[in-house]
Amino acid sequence: MSARLAYETASVGYPGVTVIREASLAVASGEIVGLIGPNGAGKSTLLRAVTGTATVSAGRIALLGEPLDTLGSRQRARVVGVVPQSVSAAFSFNALEFVLMGRHPHLGRLQHVESADIALAEEVMERTDTLRLAAEPVDTLSGGDLQRLALAQALAQEPAVLLLDEATSHLDLNHRLQVLDLVRELADGGLAVLAVFHDLDLAARFSDRLGVVSDGALGPIGSPRDVLTAPLLAQVFRVRAVVGTDAVTGAVTVTPVLREEAVTGTQRGKVLVVGGMGSAAPLLRRLHLAGYEVSAAALNRGDVDQAVAEALGMAHVALPAFGEVDEEAENAVVRMAEDADAVVVCEVPFGRANLGNLRALAGAAARTVLVGEFGPERDFSGGAAGALVDQLRAVGAVSVADTETALREIARIT
Repeated sequence: MSARLAYETASVGYPGVTVIREASLAVASGEIVGLIGPNGAGKSTLLRAVTGTATVSAGRIALLGEPLDTLGSRQRARVVGVVPQSVSAAFSFNALEFVLMGRHPHLGRLQHVESADIALAEEVMERTDTLRLAAEPVDTLSGGDLQRLALAQALAQEPAVLLLDEATSHLDLNHRLQVLDLVRELADGGLAVLAVFHDLDLAARFSDRLGVVSDGALGPIGSPRDVLTAPLLAQVFRVRAVVGTDAVTGAVTVTPVLREEAVTGTQRGKVLVVGGMGSAAPLLRRLHLAGYEVSAAALNRGDVDQAVAEALGMAHVALPAFGEVDEEAENAVVRMAEDADAVVVCEVPFGRANLGNLRALAGAAARTVLVGEFGPERDFSGGAAGALVDQLRAVGAVSVADTETALREIARIT
């Protein structure tokens, strides 16, 4: 695929200020490249450098292989369509007239729109669900309607390159998906798209590649799965997050767990948490926020609790997916329990695979909090787990009804 838009070690910014240095990126026909990064990092500036509202101080930008600085504004407008963050409706044009402005780069100086131009405008309005607004004055429309009209105007230009600067920021869920599905369809048909996203899940779902804009630079650049990693999210966004896969779309998902700045500096003691199947995730987060030094017992890779423990940098025994707590893992949990000021067993079922987590707590029973009722619905070990729970209770383990009560009990113990 040939590059329709290329940044070639381009430094961009504004007079006297360089915002992004030596950016290199090629956007090919048929792909969507998403730009992600913190507020103010320079994502929009990269787009504005293409339209001429930001400057290129070094390197170059090329459109369809031609240096950008050799193209006049009218030539650029024939190639590049832009949907900005917000749309101005200073004049009371009706919606159809607003969209037809996208045809101006293709008209001669004294040439007026013709029936073919109107037909094209109505077609793109139909595709953006704005044709019903054709006669409405644009200065009476909502921000969401204006945003979709701006997309329709950009498509009326018949661009080779489409720039989207948070183009779905004012849209409801239905229209957000409608717009991005349409952009995906157009890209599959050959359009080259460079889009700024703040919603990382949408960025991952609709982008072929992602580029990270941070600290005055562009990079890394790669597939959403390669780029959206927990360490990168912590470094760039200062957010601890779990990165997973959406069960329906197969796209990468990002679940923020906590902000780095949200963690208290208080050290309240060491807590070992026994969980699995997502039963411990809320407690792991809350204990971490409260300033405890938290560890987790043996957990299978791919388990929600294991992902949260890893994202929060908590010591834990990582087992293979579907692996069992073997003797080595059980001994590791024994040492963690001995070192802890308190142990919490969450409402996780126990069977042969994770029974070792319970056995490992025998020496820490007096410091153990058992959450929830333990009945047949949690015992898949033929009664072995129930017997271990009874033994823990007999030598001092405390049973509580829920996580809130468990937190109070942990505070008392530690």
